[in-house]
Amino acid sequence: MKFAKLAIPAMIVLASGGCVAGPGGVNNTANRTLTGAGLGALIGGVAGAALGGQAMGGAIAGSIVGGAAGAAINPKVFYKDTRGYCYTVDAEGRVIYDYSKRC
Repeated sequence: MKFAKLAIPAMIVLASGGCVAGPGGVNNTANRTLTGAGLGALIGGVAGAALGGQAMGGAIAGSIVGGAAGAAINPKVFYKDTRGYCYTVDAEGRVIYDYSKRC
């Protein structure tokens, strides 16, 4: 019975995650937020069920915290051009140079 209480919220969160995709891959804020919410819901649901509480409440709290953490994390990947300068690519595919950074 505990598995059913945990599986239903996890399936709902993970199934709704297939709708979001966009340019930038992991650099896309929407993708990071959705990934964080899905993982947070799964971890929160497991923790809620394991601690004797409600799996649904843990999944909801975990998805909120995980979504906020996913949105806050901003991984910047830097590349080196042929002249030796470092640049990154934003979500729209624009190249942004950072002349103070060494890569």
